[in-house]
Amino acid sequence: MPTKEELIQRWDNFLTKIENRFNESLEQAEAACLEQLQATDYNLYTVMGSMQGIDAQLRNLIKKIDETWHSTVQPEMRFVGDFWINEYHKGIELNEKLYAVHTKFNRNLEYKLSILSYDNMMLKATKYINCAQCNAEVAVRLDIFRAQYLTCKFCNTVNTFEPEINFQMLGWSVVDNIATVRAQKEYDAMNNALELIGSYRGQAPADYWDAYKKTYNAYWEKYFHERIKLNAEAADRLEADLARKKKEFNSYEQIQRN
Repeated sequence: MPTKEELIQRWDNFLTKIENRFNESLEQAEAACLEQLQATDYNLYTVMGSMQGIDAQLRNLIKKIDETWHSTVQPEMRFVGDFWINEYHKGIELNEKLYAVHTKFNRNLEYKLSILSYDNMMLKATKYINCAQCNAEVAVRLDIFRAQYLTCKFCNTVNTFEPEINFQMLGWSVVDNIATVRAQKEYDAMNNALELIGSYRGQAPADYWDAYKKTYNAYWEKYFHERIKLNAEAADRLEADLARKKKEFNSYEQIQRN
């Protein structure tokens, strides 16, 4: 029968092995996704499909902590003594750590992939079309994700420009991913304010909710304005988007405080 010290050492070694495998998997996943993006001519949807498979593998790796604890480690430790409780918390802490790292990794990788895709689309974007009436060149505006009505400066004919289907399909996904990371600072502040409310015993004071509301509004304003920088069409929806988010906050606050 293993001793207490041997069981603890075995558990520590297992947790270290899981964390090392997890970190190695992240490095391999990022390299593979960046390589696939280039190989598929910056087809972000294909790469995102691969990321789903990678996510499943990483989640399964994290699950091994809990599975191994309950199936093997805990029974052996309980037989030897009550020290297993402290060892159990080691697994919980690593589990939470890896999930947090996984979430941040996904967000940052999606950002890198989206930036590369966006830059590639800008390079390939149609810069000019020929006027349907006089065949003169008509400049296309940079907001390339939606249809445009362009007036020829020579004959005043209004020409319709339709972006390629892949621009329409990828446009919003790419823009959303980039905007999400560019608003990371505001997102973290919002989450910190929400965690303070959640950690308060009993009903959180009004100033806690005021702080959360302030950071909540700051995040969504930053997020939506970052979208506009990348896709001018988002400006048409700004007022409605902000109003929708404020309504969602008010509904959430009412439920939580009543």
